[in-house]
Amino acid sequence: MQSISELDNQLRNVLIYSGCILAGVCLGLFFYPLDGMLWGIAIGLATGIYNSVVLAIRIRRLPDLGREKAKKHMKKGLVIRFTMIIAVLFLVAERLPWVSLNGVGAGLLIPYGISTILGVISSLRLYRQSEALARKYYGE
Repeated sequence: MQSISELDNQLRNVLIYSGCILAGVCLGLFFYPLDGMLWGIAIGLATGIYNSVVLAIRIRRLPDLGREKAKKHMKKGLVIRFTMIIAVLFLVAERLPWVSLNGVGAGLLIPYGISTILGVISSLRLYRQSEALARKYYGE
């Protein structure tokens, strides 16, 4: 399994920011232990973090696979991640009715939202660097 520096940095940053949010939610649960929304966000966020890590592991394996195997590998990963999300939602709906499903949904989206924001920031940073490089070598 190869290390992809951009992916590793992205995953590290997503885990750091998501972990900080999860720590804040857990602190809120300490003070409000019966709040179903906080429990939902905590469960959803933990599941979203797990899905992010699983996705990163699957992406790291892609260079070692051929084109068709890579497609099957990613489709299988998509099914696994969706199954995990459905299982968590089913568990919450059936076994933990006091936990907010809206909170779980919001928590699931937090790591992906963080990843999107960090990706946009990284792209803008690279674009500015490429503009500066173009001006340096080709003039204005």
